[in-house]
Amino acid sequence: MSRSHDLSGNNGQTQDEKANHVDSLLFRNLSIHGSATLEHYQTTFLDYPLSVLARLVRHVFGSSQDRKVRILQDFEGVIVGGEMLLALGRPGSGCTTLLKTLSGDSRGLHLDTTSLLSYQGVPMAEITKRSRGEYIYVPESDIHFPHLTVAQTLTFASQARTASTTASSSGHPYTTTGNTEETITALALTHALHTKVGSSVVKGISGGERKRTSIAEILVGTSRIQCWDNSIRGLDSANALRFIECIHSSAVKAHIVVIATLYQASEAIYNCFDKVIVLYEGREIYFGSTNNAKAYFIDLGFICPDRSTTADFLCSITNPSERIIRQGREDSVPLSPAELAKTWLSSSERVRLVAEIQKHENVLASDYRTQQSPRSHLESTMQRPPTPYILPFSKQVNICLTRSFQRLAQEPTPVISGIIGNTIISIILGSMFYNMPANTSSFFGRGVLLFFTILTNTLLASFEGVQLWDHRPIVEKQYQLAFYHRSAEAVASMLCDLPNKVLLTAGFNLPFYFMANMRRTPAAFFTFYFFAFISLLTGSMLYRTIGAMSRTLTASIAPGSVFILLLVIYTGFILPIPSMHPWLRWFAYINPVGYAFESLMINEFQGLQFPCVSFIPEGPSFVGNRPHQRMCSVTGATAGSDVVDGSLYLATTFDYHEKHLWRNLAVLFGIMTLLCILYLVATECLAVQRSRGEVLIHKRTRQPKTAFFDDSEKQEHATTMPRVTQPELDNNLIPDPKSNGPVAASFIWDNLSYEINVSKLGRLRLLDDIEGWVEPGTLTALMGESGAGKTTLLNVLAMRADVGVISGEKLVDSRFQNEGFARKIGYAQQEDIALSTATVKEALVFSARLRQSSQYTDAEKLAYVEEVISMLDLGELANAVIGAPGDGLNIEQRKRLTIGIELAARPELLLFLDEPTSGMDSNTAWTICRLLRRLADAGQTILCTIHQPSGTIFEMFDRLLLIQHGRSLYFGNIGQNSRIVIDYFSQQGVATCPPQANPAEWLMTITSLANSSVKKDWPQLWASSAERRAIKARLAERKAELRAAEKKDSNPTVDSAYAAPFLRQLYHVTKRNFEQDWRTPSYLHSKLFLALGASIVNGFSFYASSNSLQGTQNQIFSVFILFTLHSSLVQLIIPRFLENRRLYELDEGPSRTYRWDVFVLSNIISELPSQTVLATVQYLGWFYPIGMYRNAISAHALNERSGLMFLLLWSYMLFSSTFSQIVATITPDAATGINISSLLYSLSLIFCG
Repeated sequence: MSRSHDLSGNNGQTQDEKANHVDSLLFRNLSIHGSATLEHYQTTFLDYPLSVLARLVRHVFGSSQDRKVRILQDFEGVIVGGEMLLALGRPGSGCTTLLKTLSGDSRGLHLDTTSLLSYQGVPMAEITKRSRGEYIYVPESDIHFPHLTVAQTLTFASQARTASTTASSSGHPYTTTGNTEETITALALTHALHTKVGSSVVKGISGGERKRTSIAEILVGTSRIQCWDNSIRGLDSANALRFIECIHSSAVKAHIVVIATLYQASEAIYNCFDKVIVLYEGREIYFGSTNNAKAYFIDLGFICPDRSTTADFLCSITNPSERIIRQGREDSVPLSPAELAKTWLSSSERVRLVAEIQKHENVLASDYRTQQSPRSHLESTMQRPPTPYILPFSKQVNICLTRSFQRLAQEPTPVISGIIGNTIISIILGSMFYNMPANTSSFFGRGVLLFFTILTNTLLASFEGVQLWDHRPIVEKQYQLAFYHRSAEAVASMLCDLPNKVLLTAGFNLPFYFMANMRRTPAAFFTFYFFAFISLLTGSMLYRTIGAMSRTLTASIAPGSVFILLLVIYTGFILPIPSMHPWLRWFAYINPVGYAFESLMINEFQGLQFPCVSFIPEGPSFVGNRPHQRMCSVTGATAGSDVVDGSLYLATTFDYHEKHLWRNLAVLFGIMTLLCILYLVATECLAVQRSRGEVLIHKRTRQPKTAFFDDSEKQEHATTMPRVTQPELDNNLIPDPKSNGPVAASFIWDNLSYEINVSKLGRLRLLDDIEGWVEPGTLTALMGESGAGKTTLLNVLAMRADVGVISGEKLVDSRFQNEGFARKIGYAQQEDIALSTATVKEALVFSARLRQSSQYTDAEKLAYVEEVISMLDLGELANAVIGAPGDGLNIEQRKRLTIGIELAARPELLLFLDEPTSGMDSNTAWTICRLLRRLADAGQTILCTIHQPSGTIFEMFDRLLLIQHGRSLYFGNIGQNSRIVIDYFSQQGVATCPPQANPAEWLMTITSLANSSVKKDWPQLWASSAERRAIKARLAERKAELRAAEKKDSNPTVDSAYAAPFLRQLYHVTKRNFEQDWRTPSYLHSKLFLALGASIVNGFSFYASSNSLQGTQNQIFSVFILFTLHSSLVQLIIPRFLENRRLYELDEGPSRTYRWDVFVLSNIISELPSQTVLATVQYLGWFYPIGMYRNAISAHALNERSGLMFLLLWSYMLFSSTFSQIVATITPDAATGINISSLLYSLSLIFCG
């Protein structure tokens, strides 16, 4: 039965059923535009409020600077279930936009009204509403919970998106795209199932394995349309082919539609696809069978080079510097996007496509008429509207709860540190109020202790806001995949936290309660514990609600902190009710801390008679007074009585009454429930602020005149970058220090092994007996499957392995055996790490100034940077802001920047590159490798890991080191036409590499552990081979030569660990930190609004306090409240510091760019101006409203006391920032740091007097 006939068999489906089961995807006249705006520049502290005001004015008056910019124009095509479509084009051609649109994700895009996009006859709006998760777009980035294992991650995805084959109550036809175990096996993840997924900070599986985990997360679930955006990035050629074969099998089996855009696709991968679409600057220049595409363009007059894959040939058509035109056809071949699109419209291939589209439209029209029968229409209207989720809400909560406990088990540090820290605080607090007497002398102490207790219980959950933001990107991704409701994850996180909160409440409240001799009856204790627990839950709901209602983390800090300050002041203890001013008196009625404090006071005092210890009158003259002639000096005392009734004391002093005890509990429950509802609603409805996409953002002073638009594809249109096919290498790019002759040297390693301790497995050997060398003038390739240990080997060789045991030998020329060895190695890491607020040129200049030898002048370093910019085609990006991943530079541009940063350092000894061509199209990859080849020819020593190299790229390398699970498979020369390496493996009994095949792909295929047709112990074969014995002999000779040279060198070179002196490092790092703060307005504005709001609330709550007994006490408490601002500032400062620390620890520290003390000192200095401004704002907003200046006037010391008060506030602000940074230097994450900082600062408050 033909596919067309299959479509006609769906006549009985209703519209809702179609929305959940798609057999075809049809698009015609598909045109998409984005909004170009002149506001895509980098905002700073000053112009941020101006830009907000400008947007507001334009919104009010209906004016706009936006204009439409065409992204895709007149696209058409049809894909039926079981088919795979390959989208080819250079970065910026529109592939990502096409994939997002076809998956139903048109956020930030605008479809023309004439565009037709039909999912088996169902319009896009219905698909987006009802079937999110069935139509998925899979981006390049890998976002996971780093502490979960691979098995836990994939099990969760399988549970969320698969179920039984029976229809659910919501109308879902449950079908699975493949068994989880089969997917894991197909993607070769079995060995990594019980290893953490990891991240750039958390150690876990390799980058390639993490990419395969992301792929498996999609494949184990159900979906009808899958759009894969360069998902083979980071995979070796064998695993890339295995992935494509896996999704091809899933497409055929489940009759789903697969669309993918791939860079550097091999011929075998290309042949897995049924159709291909070629894009050229937003125009469709071909859509049809993969079998006919190559012939179509050859007929137009283009030539396919030898050993070029079909995919590379098709992409080269869109590259003026790469395409080859047949001799004699130069004048007749269409070249521009418009000409190629026009030629396509008149081609016979396009005529066949139009006929196929018309055929499908006729079938769908027949389906629609059938569906409109009265009976079908009635059934459709009676059917329950479907949901995009497979599981009901309760089961979503269940699987999220299981995952939450798994995360807790894998990373218990924040929880344990919180429980232990609060227990210690409780013991210290109990020792301060140890064994309070049961008389009136303890009244004030009991009140202070209960207030501090209930306040601390409410604020114990303050770090939950930061934790919430750490997880939101992952939750948002899985929400878009329709794994679960956002609110389901929120409910699960609350339930998972309950045991922790029970233990936390016990750890904090039990020790001091009994040490301080609080009311020791079972009823009183359990009432106290219950209210403390409810207060903790209410505080948790408060922090979660504020976090969920904010679009960014920094935006949630200031309003939340001001709200907490109101809770503290309007409890009724610090500021008694009679002293409250009417403008904020109302807050006391909605203050949960106030209700809890009242109940705890009632619980402690009600029904007790406290002996009086101080009477009025009292003294030697009144010793003989009878009881009716004196009265206790405590409020609530009765004349003539030696005891004070606790209930009367509360009623007189605080207006607290016994009947309010359980009423307050009901109020607390009501507030907690309201906050919980607000939290769940906000979590479900308010998405995290979306990035602007990979759109170029420029500094305002550097912004080009052209507009930038809000689309991930179009940033390169605004800055069209020439693709240089054969870059000319300037002599200045060769790292040859003045007057020292050639400095590059051989680097040798022998019997190199590396082990780490794994808690459950004992010692795990990651590298085992590896040997090899690199030498000047050579380009060495390091290859192996994902997880083979390539990055680990580079880290060990570059002295960046900070844990584990390294054994074996590493030898280098004696001139480099000094402290300067590490800084003379350039290492372009797999992960692209750079400061997000800097521009491309600033990042390169920073590297050059601090890492190049001091023998170069600053002018020479800057000139060298310009050469690097030219060689890497970064000229149009030089003044573009780097941005965070997903916002700013795209992946390919970031990779070029990473390479540029290392080249700008002018490494004197070695250049290591970890997957430098990952994420690049074939031409850019060729350009980068050609540059490396020229650097090597000029004398540079280069070792480079590489995935999916083409045949031409592979032959650029001189030597190959091939490893498998940390063991060598081969080391030696590659040879002309890869003959040497091919001959070695052919001698082992495998079929030789075909002449037209890619030798690199052939090697990866025959050595793959997943290749069932070749079962050989390649490491053992290499270990016993004659080739390895020859390598060992050559190593022995080279080691002898190096040792002999070392003995002759009587004056070894003395070199420092850092190229720049201390003060120069401090200047440049501090300057960059100032620029970072200035260019992050949300950080500075949050701090400013926090200080302003806190000072105004404090100052006007205690406005014009008198010098009476109560007024003086109010002033003292106001000063105390002033110093609680630290708990809020720490939530801003610690995440900021940890962000900078990550950059230092992962890149700039290991590369010896600058010292650790420079890093710490620069962060301290950069905080000085902002903290000074905060002190000024706090001084003006608090000191004068509270009226303390009147005390100075009466003492004739206004200037002296005012100045002293400002200096005290200033010193407090400096203490707060430095204290936060001290804690941040020793904590693994922001949540733990905030928790520890708050606990330590609590000690400061306790002992402040």
